[in-house]
Amino acid sequence: MVAVSADIVEISGSIQKTRGFSWNQFFDFSEKTVPGIITLGDFERKTQLAASLKLLETEGKAQMLSNPKIITKSGTQANFTVGGEIPVPYSNNQGVGAEFKKFGVILNVLPVILTEKKDTVDVQIQLEVSNPDYSKPVIASGTTIPSMITRQIQTEVELKSGETLVIGGLKRSNRNVSKNRVPILGSLPLIGALFSSTDVVEEQSSLFLFVTFDIIK
Repeated sequence: MVAVSADIVEISGSIQKTRGFSWNQFFDFSEKTVPGIITLGDFERKTQLAASLKLLETEGKAQMLSNPKIITKSGTQANFTVGGEIPVPYSNNQGVGAEFKKFGVILNVLPVILTEKKDTVDVQIQLEVSNPDYSKPVIASGTTIPSMITRQIQTEVELKSGETLVIGGLKRSNRNVSKNRVPILGSLPLIGALFSSTDVVEEQSSLFLFVTFDIIK
């Protein structure tokens, strides 16, 4: 049996841009890097990791999207889904109907205990986080529906029992433009621009997955 515990966290990009955010400020990793986006760290998850994530949440720098926990058999896939469905209408020769598109947090993990390696688990991980984007709607069969913002990752690694895998780098950017103007004067041709202003706010966020596998003997 394998106990799986995950934390799916969204970190505000403004931390990195304005305050020089560094994970080393909050976590003392014993570095063992896999090329690309994965860092393995040997540290006590239930104390240091949980406390650090709680601190980020309290300060408004992070949002915990989901923290599922489950026990599964070796070789059996565990599935976590938190979210909902959006109806997408369609029409064909047989009439009209609707398909339902899932959104939210979908995490699939397949742990396999390696008998040839002591206390080691081979893990396949698939993570998808999607959100409706009402600012960019699309028209389907005459119905306006939101588009979807989706971030996905898939990987396979070997971990020692009790190790925490950290996956990051799934970024999202939002650009919001707002215009302000002085009543009447801001609407005048030619000189209206002198009495109006445009604010552009760019928001960035990064998605991180912290997942720990413990072999239950």
